Amino acid sequence: MLLQEQNFYTLNYQSHNESTIESEISLNINHDIYKGHFPQQAVVPGVCMMQILTELTSNALNKHLTIKKANQAKFLIPIVPDKAPSLEVKIKYQNTEDEQVKITGSIHAGEITFFKFKGFLA
Repeated sequence: MLLQEQNFYTLNYQSHNESTIESEISLNINHDIYKGHFPQQAVVPGVCMMQILTELTSNALNKHLTIKKANQAKFLIPIVPDKAPSLEVKIKYQNTEDEQVKITGSIHAGEITFFKFKGFLA
């Protein structure tokens, strides 16, 4: 199930050039996911951060992609949606010979980096 279709976030802006995708998204701070993760202090689940990178890459490349391999997933600081409702997502990618997409991505708000990821989509 796609997070954007479920109104978890809204894509405000996306630019795509040769090997870079830059996006700005707004989180829906009232989404039901936060009722269980966690009711006292809502944070964006790590799996949702990985899914956001996947969906934004899929959107920019205009093809359905899923994570095939995560070489590195660093959760540096929890994303608290009511404190950081607007996020910047930067993705560098390259197509591989076996039709996968190698990505290096991160999620930021200004100078704060919340998440870094390296892996393969297909």
